[in-house]
Amino acid sequence: MLWPDKDIYEGIRKGNRAIFDSVFKEYYSGLCILAKDYVKSIDIAEEIVQEVFFNLWENHHKIHIKSSLKAYLYRCVHNLCINYLRQNNPQTKNSVQFEELENLSDLHFIEIEDHIFDIAYNEKLEQEFEKAIESLPEQCKNIFHMSRYENIPYPEIAKRLNISLSTVKTQMSRAMNKLRNIMDEYL
Repeated sequence: MLWPDKDIYEGIRKGNRAIFDSVFKEYYSGLCILAKDYVKSIDIAEEIVQEVFFNLWENHHKIHIKSSLKAYLYRCVHNLCINYLRQNNPQTKNSVQFEELENLSDLHFIEIEDHIFDIAYNEKLEQEFEKAIESLPEQCKNIFHMSRYENIPYPEIAKRLNISLSTVKTQMSRAMNKLRNIMDEYL
């Protein structure tokens, strides 16, 4: 984020679109993953997260965030997921798991859960990324590894592998596109 928390809160309250867009970009993916864990559907999860951001923008002048922005957004997504489950899965009303989800009202717990979620999400994301790299063709994988992990410039990679600079650029472009597509499917 480009702004300190107090500037973010104030910017959102004043309707600063640049700050709102920055918040959206920062949190959208993580919130979708959280919502998907509850509702088990990426489409519904995205709808829920979009509703949270829509409500934030529509009511920006009334919003008073007393916790961290992250905790606030996660709490909003959590609450909408619970409402969705309550309305669309009436059989879960009596389940212990549903009651546990409903009773997560302490923001301190949400901030701890938020931190744990970040760690788990990053580990999961890293594992998926490593799988994606392993799925690349051998030469493409080698070029990617040399460039990204060993920080070797493209001309040096071309020289070491005895291939043209154009081939290195093409292979890196293919690697990045394939990795982006794989990670987009994951997210």
